[in-house]
Amino acid sequence: MKPPRPTSLARVAGLVLLAPAAAAPLPGPSSSWVTPATPVIGAVRVAPAGPAAPAPDSTSFALEHVTVIDGTGAAPEPDRTILVREGRIVAVFPTGSRSLPQGTRTENLSGRWVIPGIVDAHVHLTGGPADMEHYRKLLSWALRGGVTSVRDMAGDDRVLAYLSREASLDEIESPDIYYAALMAGPTFFAEDPRVAGAAEGQVAGRTPYLREITTATDLRLAVAAARGAGATALKLYANLPADLVRGLTAEAHRQGMLVWTHSTIFPAGPMDAVRAGADAISHSAYLAWAAADRIPQDYGIRARADYTHIAPDDSRILSVLDSMKARGTILDATLWVFAHEAAEDSAAVAPGLLDWEAAVTREALRRGVLVDAGTDDMGSPEDTVPNVHREMAWLVEHAGFTPVQAIEAATRVGAMTIGQEATRGTISPGKRADLVVLSADPAANIRNSRRIVEVLKAGRAYTPGP
Repeated sequence: MKPPRPTSLARVAGLVLLAPAAAAPLPGPSSSWVTPATPVIGAVRVAPAGPAAPAPDSTSFALEHVTVIDGTGAAPEPDRTILVREGRIVAVFPTGSRSLPQGTRTENLSGRWVIPGIVDAHVHLTGGPADMEHYRKLLSWALRGGVTSVRDMAGDDRVLAYLSREASLDEIESPDIYYAALMAGPTFFAEDPRVAGAAEGQVAGRTPYLREITTATDLRLAVAAARGAGATALKLYANLPADLVRGLTAEAHRQGMLVWTHSTIFPAGPMDAVRAGADAISHSAYLAWAAADRIPQDYGIRARADYTHIAPDDSRILSVLDSMKARGTILDATLWVFAHEAAEDSAAVAPGLLDWEAAVTREALRRGVLVDAGTDDMGSPEDTVPNVHREMAWLVEHAGFTPVQAIEAATRVGAMTIGQEATRGTISPGKRADLVVLSADPAANIRNSRRIVEVLKAGRAYTPGP
């Protein structure tokens, strides 16, 4: 099944600028090789005819005079040049401090800011009948909203394998997709109605990517089957005791897979997951169970801890956070989604949860724990922007992050969560040219992360919008 062809397409200076034919002209300053009189066709700048120029290096371009927020947590660096070749960043340096390779095309981004491509570290793309047109529309919208990578935390891996391949080959407009195989105790598959859609045509709990685990399970074969489904990680979800969490984590790591868990797996608790070696744990709110007198068997109570009487700085919770810091375990806080649920139904979350999860995330930051930006709900094309921008705002406005720290959470730490920190997540030489160009300063106001001028994925540029 071939994806729809873009309505307009041109290659300019090694960038492919894609936009709907009816879109307005691309916002931003004129590129240095385009005169103000240059016609604009479908928001794609086309150079006018004229005398023959030196042959350009079609794989290289430079973004000049831009303020760089590189994703490392460092302060913004004004008036920088980002040199890109073949979809990767070659160098970042003060504009004018060194000469560019002959034939390199340039774009003047004076008055613009650039951050790394955003990673939404917690999404669920699939479930129910596979609707490829819906997925293409959703993924294109997410990419044009600044999201260049996502971590899918359980769904139909048959569909995800297809979408992931298409995205990696740029056959569809999409963030790159990294996804998990879910493993849980048998009671989860018997009780949770959501798994039926993801297992359509098969028996939930008996598939390689939705697998029930017991003491009788051959963990080596279960992990190998998950890996064969194309998953890069296991998600340990619910109804697993500590010994099975340890066994699955050890086997997954032996086979080169990551391990992502809920922060409480019921009955395995937060410290069990951390000590087992989980690479990332999700939901700050569930850390409260580390200080509960008893962790129940039933995962259905996961958002019903005693947030009124358990203090976010309880010594047992601080011990978990310190162990996470020591081991490099990433906290996938997911603050916004609980606030969203509470806004729709005040009874959906326990009393005190929202303030509690913000406070414990603030404590995690203070103690040096790595925190990513995950939404648990990426959003839809009917929304103005993907929800990861709202998660970043929640980190700043409720959990004590600076805007630069929130950007780091959504870029560098997100890349670490998906195991791709060597190739993306920061604006630095050797990394992929996954970049988001903004018209306002996100370091001054994190909500300016939504002021998108264009998005580059591996050097290919997209305008914002449908």
